[in-house]
Amino acid sequence: MFKLSRRSSRAVMTMAMAPTLALAGLNVPAYAAEADQVSLNILGITDFHGHISQAKNRKDEISEPGAAVMACYINKEREANPNTSFVSAGDNIGGSPFESSILQDKPTLDVLNAMGLEASAVGNHEFDQGWKDLKDRVGVNGDKLAKFPYLGANVKGSDMAPSKVIEKDGVKIGYVGTVTADTPNLVSPDGIKGLSFDDAVEATNAEAKRLKESGEADVVIGLVHEGMDNSKFSDKVDAVIAGHTHVLRKLDGTPVLVQPANYGMDLADIDIVYDKAEKKVVSVTAENRSAKDMMDRCGDTPDKEVANIVSKAKDASEIEGKEVVTTLKNDFYRGANAGAETGSNRGTESSLNSMIADATLYGVNKLTDLKADLGVMNAGGVREDLASGDVTFAEAFKVQPFGNSLGVVEITGEQLKQALEQQWKPGQDRPMLALGLSENVQYAYDPDAEHGKHITYVSVNGEPLDPNKKYRVAGSSFLLTGGDSFDAFAEGEFQDAGQMDIDVFNRYLKDKSDISIRPNQTSVGVQLSGAGVDEAQVTDEALRGTVLAPNKDVTVKLSSLSYTGPEAKPKTATAKFLRCEGEKAITVGEASDDMDNTITDSHDETGKATVNLTVPEEAAFLQITTDAGSKLNYPISVEGKLEVERGCGTDQQKQPGADGSLSGSSKGGVIAAVIGVLAVIIGGATAISWVQKNGGIPANIVPQWARDMLPQWVRDVLHI
Repeated sequence: MFKLSRRSSRAVMTMAMAPTLALAGLNVPAYAAEADQVSLNILGITDFHGHISQAKNRKDEISEPGAAVMACYINKEREANPNTSFVSAGDNIGGSPFESSILQDKPTLDVLNAMGLEASAVGNHEFDQGWKDLKDRVGVNGDKLAKFPYLGANVKGSDMAPSKVIEKDGVKIGYVGTVTADTPNLVSPDGIKGLSFDDAVEATNAEAKRLKESGEADVVIGLVHEGMDNSKFSDKVDAVIAGHTHVLRKLDGTPVLVQPANYGMDLADIDIVYDKAEKKVVSVTAENRSAKDMMDRCGDTPDKEVANIVSKAKDASEIEGKEVVTTLKNDFYRGANAGAETGSNRGTESSLNSMIADATLYGVNKLTDLKADLGVMNAGGVREDLASGDVTFAEAFKVQPFGNSLGVVEITGEQLKQALEQQWKPGQDRPMLALGLSENVQYAYDPDAEHGKHITYVSVNGEPLDPNKKYRVAGSSFLLTGGDSFDAFAEGEFQDAGQMDIDVFNRYLKDKSDISIRPNQTSVGVQLSGAGVDEAQVTDEALRGTVLAPNKDVTVKLSSLSYTGPEAKPKTATAKFLRCEGEKAITVGEASDDMDNTITDSHDETGKATVNLTVPEEAAFLQITTDAGSKLNYPISVEGKLEVERGCGTDQQKQPGADGSLSGSSKGGVIAAVIGVLAVIIGGATAISWVQKNGGIPANIVPQWARDMLPQWVRDVLHI
C-alpha cells in the first residue's frame, strides 16, 4: 500500500482545506480555488557557523545532525513538494569549528552549494575577515566560492543586492536579507571601512514594499540576522526567519516569525499557501524541525555528496592543523589534584586559565568596539595543556574546542563580587569551579567563611571594587549567559563580540609570542586572627579582620599562593606592615614562613603559610608576597587610622565601607576619620573644639606620618 510521507500528507491536507478557506471570502467554485492555489515550502537555517559535522551534547545525544543528514532531509522535502526553497538568515561562516575555520570556511561554502542554498542574508560573521574578503573571495553575487547570493538590504556602501526573487510554480518569492545594525561593534572596524548599517526591520519593510508594489514579488520572506519580535514588520512581509541571538523560537501573528537554533541543530520550516487567481497569501504556518526529526528521517541515509565534502575537509584540516601559530617559551597547565593529571582540579587557579582570560580581554578590546574592563574564563572550557615550543593550530584548538562565541556583559561591582562568590559550589561533585581572570583583577578571600561571604577584597586595575560602578566583562557566551551556574554574569545583557574563542586565542598567541606564566596569584586566601583582631575596637562585624588593635600580635594565615601543575612553586611567603612617606612605602613590621605546597584537591588553597606579626601603630596596609613574585596589598586599618588600599603616593586613601567592601567613603566620612585620629592623639573633645573654633586642625598637632597619608583635598578642608 502506498504511504504518504509526513510532508506529503501535510501538503495534501493543506490543499484539501484550501478551497474552504478561499470560499469563506469569495464566491468561486472550489475546484478553481484548488487549481489556483500553490503550496510553498521554505526551509531555513541561521548561525550555521561552519558546523558541517555531526556533534553530540553532554548527554551523549546527537544535537547537531551534520550537513549530510540535513541535506538528505531537505532533499526529501523537495521530493515531497517541488516548490521547496532552502535559505539562510546569515552567519553561515565565521566562528567555525576547526575543520572549517582552518580552511577559511571553504568546506562550509562547498557544503551549502551542494545543498542548493538559494539565498542568504549576510550575517555579521560574514564580515569577520573584512568586506574585501567577503566580496572578492567568498562572493556576494553567487559567482565566487559561494554559489548563492548574499543579501544586505541595510548595508550601505556595498554592492550586495537587497533581495532575491525566486519563482516556484508561477509564484514569485522575494527574499529580503538584512543584518544587525550593531555589526560595526562586532567586527574589526578596519575591515568594514566605507560601510554603514541601517535598521534591519526598516530596511526589510522598505524593500518588501518595493517588491510588492512593483509586482516583482508575490510573497516576501524576511531573512533577518537580528533578534527581534514580529511587531514592527509591515503587512508587506509575509514571514520572517530571524537569527543572530542563537535561540530557538516561533512567534505567531503577522508576520509569522521563526528562528531555528544555531549550528544546524534545527531547521526552520514555513508553509505558505498562495492563491494565484486572487493574488494573495491564503495561509502561513511555521515550525522548527529538530535534530531528532532530521535524524529519525535521514540518520541512516546521509547525503553522499555532502558527506564526501565533509570527509575531505576533515582530512585537509588535519594537514593544515600542523601549521605553527606561535612558539612559546613556557608550558601552561590546568589545575591538578594530588597524584592526578592536570585538568583534574577545576577548583584552583591555573596558569593556562588565567592566560586565556587575558587573551579574551585582549581580543575583544583589539578586534571590536565592545570595550571591556576585565576578562573571565571557566575552567571546564579548558581541555588540554599548552606545551612550550611550536604550537600548531590543532594544538591551540584542543585547548578550547567548544567553539564558543565571545562577548561582553555589563554588570555592577556587586554583581561581579557575587560571580566570584559563585566559584564555591557546596554540595556539588565539584565543590569549587575557579574562574580564570585577567591580570588586572585580584581578590582576597577567607576559605573558611560561610557560603556567600568568602570574598573580602577585590581590586580591578589596582582600584578597589566599587559595588555600584558598572564593569564590562569579556568572556564566552557559555559563561556570561549563566553557564556553570555563574548566574551573576547573566544579570547583564550579553553582547556578542562577533569573535570566536579559538580565533581570538590564536590571534593572542601570534601577537604575544613571548608570553610568560603570570607570577602574581589572582586569588589569595587571607585570614587574620589573634589579639590584634580580637581586641580591636570594631562595632561593625563586617569589618572584623580588617581593623586591628595596635601593639597586639596577629596571625596571618595565607593560602592559594601556588599553582597545582608542574609550574615552579614559591618557597617562602612574607607578610609586611607598611606605612607611607609620600610615594614611598616604609616597612614597619615583617615576618616570613616556609611555603607548604601540598595540593588541596578540588579547591583553590594550594600554597599555604602562616606568619606571626605585631601590629605597629603606624601601619597603613598589609602586603603579602612570595619569592615567586606574587604580591597582594591587603587593606587594613589600625583603630581609627586611615588605611591605604593599594599602596602609597597617588593611591587614594579610603575607609572601609559599611558592608566591608572597602569601596570608599564620602569626604565627610574621611574628615570624621581624621578627627578620630586626633581624638586618639589629644582627646576627642579637644580635637572637635579645635576644629570648630579654628576652622581647621593645627598642623603641629598632627604627626607627619598622618599628614602624609591625607589626600590634598582633606588637607585643604582642614587647613593642615
